Amino acid sequence: MSSRARSHAAIAATSSAPLVPPRRRRSLSWRVSLFVALVVTVALVLMVAASGLLMRQWMLSQTDADLQDRLRHITMQTQRRAGSGDASGAQSGSTVRPPTPQTTPGVPPGLDGPGSDEGSLQLIEVAGETTAGVVRDFTVIPLDEGEKEVLRAVATDGSAHTVSLPDAGRFRVVAATVSTGDARLVIGQSLSRTDTTIGTLMWVGSLLALVIAGAVALTGRRWLNRELAPLGRVAATARRIGALDLNSARLEPFERVAPEAMEAGTEVGDVAQALNTMIDNVESALRERTRSENRLRQFVADASHELRTPLASIQGYAQLLQRDSVEPELALSRIGSETRRMSALVEDMLLLARLDAGRELQPVPVDPVPLVVDAVSDAHAAGPDHLWSLDIDEVPANCMVRGDEFALRQVLANLLSNARVHTPGGTRVVVGVHASSPGEVCLSVADDGPGIPEQLQTTIFDRFVRGDTSRTRSASGSKGTGSSGLGLSIVSSIASSLGGRVEMDTSEAGTTFRVVLPRVQQV
Repeated sequence: MSSRARSHAAIAATSSAPLVPPRRRRSLSWRVSLFVALVVTVALVLMVAASGLLMRQWMLSQTDADLQDRLRHITMQTQRRAGSGDASGAQSGSTVRPPTPQTTPGVPPGLDGPGSDEGSLQLIEVAGETTAGVVRDFTVIPLDEGEKEVLRAVATDGSAHTVSLPDAGRFRVVAATVSTGDARLVIGQSLSRTDTTIGTLMWVGSLLALVIAGAVALTGRRWLNRELAPLGRVAATARRIGALDLNSARLEPFERVAPEAMEAGTEVGDVAQALNTMIDNVESALRERTRSENRLRQFVADASHELRTPLASIQGYAQLLQRDSVEPELALSRIGSETRRMSALVEDMLLLARLDAGRELQPVPVDPVPLVVDAVSDAHAAGPDHLWSLDIDEVPANCMVRGDEFALRQVLANLLSNARVHTPGGTRVVVGVHASSPGEVCLSVADDGPGIPEQLQTTIFDRFVRGDTSRTRSASGSKGTGSSGLGLSIVSSIASSLGGRVEMDTSEAGTTFRVVLPRVQQV
């Protein structure tokens, strides 16, 4: 089996293997609650440990202080007892006084007397004779030799030490020698009470820490769920919008996040506000896309309709010419006329397509006055039955506008052609140039015709929109002179591309179109 075949087989096996969905993480409220509970638990454990350590140190210091007091007291008693024993020994030949009837044999004298504390320990070594015992359950128990050896190993520095006796437990002990130098004294106190107290404190503190941590986790999660509930509504709104079919022809208004989830100043409110803003932008973009598609479809339909008429005329005259049913000169004349009409229409549509594609014109300083004069002269020649006049302000030397000469000539030609075609003979048309503001120059075309019908005023700058029949298409009524409905649309597109705008005022007394362009400021 070749390596290529093996690689294809491996890829096929991998692609056919079931995809394992990623493991869903715990919710944010659960994770935050667990984190807070862990932090609280660690803090409480540290606090309990610190308090237990401090309590142990305090109890040991109290025990050490008590041992020091008892050591001084017993040392004085041992010295007196050792002195009296020496005197008696000189007479009896013994160095250690035998125990009295009130003293338990093998234990230090006085340990089993009144005032002995539970857990007290003593070891007295005088002239090689050792007595040691511990009070347990209010009974003095002698220590064995092993335990005595542990106590003899304690340093006689007067400081407290902790020792562990095999059968008796842990003790805090202090060792010292009496002033005579031949007696050794070790006293101690059991640490069982201290260990029990510290153990109880640690146990109770740990239990309380667990209870407090659990309460914090439960309370914190409920609080987080309540605070994050608006975020859940935001997510639900986003999911419902994501489930919509955005390719449908009918675009319904999108749902918005409810106002109660948009509390100002909170993170959830900021997210909700951002989502609503995004929804507004998406909805506006989709509606604009729908309008653009509708305009494109309408444009294609209107363009097809406009091109069908001259094409049908050309085809008809060509067929008549083939059948010798029409004079060749007439047929060729009409074919040429329809061809020019179709070519002008195609050029207009091509210009609009370039402007729609964002191919903006390159504005340069242009003097509009000569262009207006030329346009009026051409209009007078094309429509001698109209009254054409100029209205040019006594403009300053700086009357330059930012524009394109060819485009501005087309704007003026379209406006004057619109006034000529859609107004009856005898209509007065005034073309003006005015410095409307320090930063703008206005080119105006005003006529005293019948005005634009109200139903066309909102769509007058749309494509393939023609005037009503009340505004005559042509004084002569000859074919080929009618409007294609693209003139004013081209005017609006060129003005926008040059950074200007087109304004219109119309009434029964006439119509005025104003093209406002940026003015060039000369230094």
